Amino acid sequence: MKIYVHLHLFYTEMLDEMLFYLSNLSSNSQIEFDLCVTLCEHNKDVEAKIYAFKDNAKILIVPNRGYDIAPFLFALKQVDLSQYDYLIKLHSKRDLKQPAYLPCCRLIGSQWRQKLLEFMATPQNLQKTLSRFEKKTKAGMLTAPELIIKAIKEDRQAISRAEQIIKDMGLHLKNKNFVAGTMFIARASLFMPLQKLSYTANDFEEFDPTHRGGSLAHAFERVLGFMVTAQGYKISSYSSFNIIFPIKSFLYRFKNFIFYKRINSKGILHIKICKIPVYSKKI
Repeated sequence: MKIYVHLHLFYTEMLDEMLFYLSNLSSNSQIEFDLCVTLCEHNKDVEAKIYAFKDNAKILIVPNRGYDIAPFLFALKQVDLSQYDYLIKLHSKRDLKQPAYLPCCRLIGSQWRQKLLEFMATPQNLQKTLSRFEKKTKAGMLTAPELIIKAIKEDRQAISRAEQIIKDMGLHLKNKNFVAGTMFIARASLFMPLQKLSYTANDFEEFDPTHRGGSLAHAFERVLGFMVTAQGYKISSYSSFNIIFPIKSFLYRFKNFIFYKRINSKGILHIKICKIPVYSKKI
């Protein structure tokens, strides 16, 4: 079994944590993997630590544009994906200072990153993930179930751009599921269509620390999921069905239906009761 791993390391102080997760690949004798790390600037100490972990790792210096997406597209153009069974996409997602509200969970601090990396957090989880691919032949991409999002109302501009990119790739959109946070394991062959695209870093907007939606990078976050289902595969949980998740998801949604309180990206506090707006104020 051979795996291609891409890690975009914007926050270099997170290298040790990411190497911890990658060590679960190294500890499995059945896995052969190649590691590509993209950095936004040279860092001798960081590069030395990467080579100490894996001496044949490839390190690429990329512009600070397109968040983790533009570096990922660039890295894919340097490799023959037909030589790999699976692809793992990672990046140094920072801690959240404010809560993120996904459709079925609330995440803060390191929770989103930990949830994204759950599929390879332990040797047992990684083996469970790989076994899932073997049992579910139509599973194309695996992640934690809480992070499988259906794009409907959120970031309409990004969705529209993603739909156009899918058309440009010659694929037919089947559903709009994607992984919120763009870390996952997937069948490598499904990403070959990306290698034919002509996008470069210059096509992406300049770095925006607020991560406002609608950007080309946000569109591609959705494309990475859309293209899996467009090729006849599914985005699934890395583990088998567990009754606890749907129960927790239902309770979370029900609670939000009864009482909804959010501060949006424009700093406006909204409160709704049973979906009826009752309060709104600029904070």
